[in-house]
Amino acid sequence: MVNKYEVAWTLAVVVMMAGVAAYSTVLLYQLDALPSDPTEYVDVTGHQWYWEFCYPANGTCYNSSYDATTNTVSGGALWAPPGAVVQINVTGADVVHSFNIPALGVRIDAIPGRTNMFAFNVPNVSAGTQYLIQCTEFCGEFHGTMRSFLEIT
Repeated sequence: MVNKYEVAWTLAVVVMMAGVAAYSTVLLYQLDALPSDPTEYVDVTGHQWYWEFCYPANGTCYNSSYDATTNTVSGGALWAPPGAVVQINVTGADVVHSFNIPALGVRIDAIPGRTNMFAFNVPNVSAGTQYLIQCTEFCGEFHGTMRSFLEIT
């Protein structure tokens, strides 16, 4: 004999799980959606052992070289105005890298032959503020020096 409470309890759990699954699916698609009109597009390429930042709007590219002794970058950086929405298109030139801005919670893999797209909001802070960019995927001998900065302009 089937207990009516067992049936009711089982159906309640099934309905709750279906609701959570439906809500999670909608939320997942919303989180992965790119903005329709970002302020800035930047193509980022990970090389052994530097980042290349290309700005399609003005056709310029900069190679970022990090100096660990002075904690500075020469050659270029990722530049963005405060409060901007930046879409980055990330790829790898040689091996798998991982583009990471820890202070902003930005992390996306740079895989050769594949372009991963991601958008993030730049904090509304004063010009000159810098955020560390680093590779978080071991990519070879000089992996520890594969750093750059997001510089607020």
